[in-house]
Amino acid sequence: MSWNADRAKSRIREHLKTVPAVDGNIALDSARALATVRKSGLIGRLPVRQAFLVEGVHLYGQLLDFDDLVAESGTETEASHRKMLRFLSMHYRVWDAIVDGDDGDRVDYHGARLHAVVTSPAGNPAAQIAKAVALARRLAEAAQKLGQVHGFPSRIRFGIDHGRCLAMTTGRSHEKDTLFLGRPANHAAKLAAADTQEGIFLTDTAQRRAKPGAVRKSAGRTVLDESYVAEAVRNFAFDSLDRRVAEVALDIAAPQFHFKRPPLPLSGVKFADLTPAKSVRMAMASIFADIDGFTHFVDEAIEGGANEIRQAVTTVHVIREELNSVLKEDFDGKRVRFIGDCIHGCVGEDERADNGPKTVRQAVMCANAMRSSFDHCLAAVAPDAEIDLAVGIEYGVTPMTRLGYRGDHSVRCAASRATIDAERTQQAIEGGGIRLGVVARQVAEPVVRKIFAAGPLMSFDAASDLLAAPQSPAVRIVRSEPAARSHTAPSRRL
Repeated sequence: MSWNADRAKSRIREHLKTVPAVDGNIALDSARALATVRKSGLIGRLPVRQAFLVEGVHLYGQLLDFDDLVAESGTETEASHRKMLRFLSMHYRVWDAIVDGDDGDRVDYHGARLHAVVTSPAGNPAAQIAKAVALARRLAEAAQKLGQVHGFPSRIRFGIDHGRCLAMTTGRSHEKDTLFLGRPANHAAKLAAADTQEGIFLTDTAQRRAKPGAVRKSAGRTVLDESYVAEAVRNFAFDSLDRRVAEVALDIAAPQFHFKRPPLPLSGVKFADLTPAKSVRMAMASIFADIDGFTHFVDEAIEGGANEIRQAVTTVHVIREELNSVLKEDFDGKRVRFIGDCIHGCVGEDERADNGPKTVRQAVMCANAMRSSFDHCLAAVAPDAEIDLAVGIEYGVTPMTRLGYRGDHSVRCAASRATIDAERTQQAIEGGGIRLGVVARQVAEPVVRKIFAAGPLMSFDAASDLLAAPQSPAVRIVRSEPAARSHTAPSRRL
């Protein structure tokens, strides 16, 4: 199957029927909301098909040495991927301790990145920030302890911001995603990824809302005051984290990862069926498709009130679901997760052996189909929205599995050099467009490399015509009307 405009429009009409409801009177930092939903981690608490306005601290932790574990001597191997996945699984198990009490809520993991939210003490931004700082310090100490025991690097960089975000949950069972949309989540993530210097860093907003004296100047840079950090750690206990660190430190029987090539298409892979012992691995194209400008769009909606919030929720829901439908239904790809307003997915071609040129071509066609569906979504729900679509693509051998603890808190994971570089490739795009990573450009067919190495996204039909794809309108015309072929000479009557 391939992309089709009528089918896309039909899907969009169905997506509009499942837009999450918006309760304009509830926020998760209120006592009433917490009493209603405080039973387990945030992923388990937020109901599907309902959106909330959440005020609190967003904490991102970036494992700085992750890139070095992906490959050995510059080459990705089964052994390097096993080591990398053990490293991630160990940290995920420790980080999951924060959902066992009132310390905070783990939202999600993406590769080497943790996203957590702190919403208590309710109505006290300074105390929430102090609690997040204390949690970050304790997580850093836990990583150092586990690194010493298991022989892994342990440097982490944390980014912290405070404010209001839109939160909604999508999906079911092992493929559920909780999304936080807005400035605090976006800025905290960018701060965590901005540098390779480990430590805890506050955005300008978080600095203004923190307790006086929380930050100071050092060598021309703003840093956390160590006495402030020490006081925060004293004020907030993390008993569940301490227990989990001791548990993981003593766990000698680390999970053993075994890989097999999955039967294609990748859309048939179910994360619920994957375990460390039943992981899959093959060369794939990793696709990151991000809605450029959406953070500003959401922030304006939050300031505008309930009606504009409902419009923003409708917009992101319809676009997100349709991009997933394009990936899965039209191009047999597999969604790994939604990350805020971004979708991360993979496509792979050929059953028995890796086929780089064919896989990259399929990824490029998928990206341009996403562009066409994106335009149809905007026409249906937000024709005046100043947002665009940016897609980064990279190719390489990638393992896919579930990590951490089994059950609803297990983590869907596809991690490799290709996934890392696909995201960075997408982030380097200014505005909308498409860009291929270094390896994807190398293995791509010359015509694909010439047209799609970097530049604007096209409509699916235009891309199909340029690549002379079987589904191209021009190719279909030539097939059905031989006289339209440029090499066919007109018949002459003798």
